[in-house]
Amino acid sequence: MSGTNGRDCPDDAAAYVLGALEPNEAEEFRRHVADCAACQEEVAAFEQVTDALPAASPRYEVPRGLRRRVMREARAAPKTVRRHRRQRARPGTRRPLAWAGGLAAVAAAAIVAVALIAGGSSETRVVNASVTGVPGAAQLRIAGDRGELIAQGLPQPPSGRIYEMWVQRGQNAQPTATGTLFGVTARGSVAVGVPGSLHGVRAVLVTEEPAGGSLAPTRAPVVVARVS
Repeated sequence: MSGTNGRDCPDDAAAYVLGALEPNEAEEFRRHVADCAACQEEVAAFEQVTDALPAASPRYEVPRGLRRRVMREARAAPKTVRRHRRQRARPGTRRPLAWAGGLAAVAAAAIVAVALIAGGSSETRVVNASVTGVPGAAQLRIAGDRGELIAQGLPQPPSGRIYEMWVQRGQNAQPTATGTLFGVTARGSVAVGVPGSLHGVRAVLVTEEPAGGSLAPTRAPVVVARVS
């Protein structure tokens, strides 16, 4: 389908909002959405869903293939929306039910993901993290020996780069890679679990690294959450 800029709209709105696009794909979509009112409307609607996710329960080890299944549902939803967008309502009237159905599909996918990875502990400790060199705020939510890093307002990593999570176990020890690479949503939010146990971990750190990650940090941390 063609957007308001006369070009075909990509099926990337949900993946973009969820921070699941590759850096070059995200940059291409940002250029498209800058002058496409239809995609701006779609992104705004999906953001209402994703902005609620950081308040979800702490996250733990994820079943293999879960993220792929959730993203498949999210990518499928915008196609349903676009098939019916030609039937747009007049100003002041309700939107077509197809839009609500598409948005509900993304919400359902997100809810399923949270339900599958949420832990059972009711005691949660929140540690405010320091954010340096970039705008934004971050917290580490700890339940038992598990943790989840939650951030808001972080900038998108530049093209060819990505955020990488590290843990530091000793006071002067070198950070250890967790294997966790992530981006942020269009509004700079993210909620990502810290792999494994926090037992013996003094701090959780995030640096900006080349796409694909690094074996050791190549830049100063932008986020530092001190566990103890």
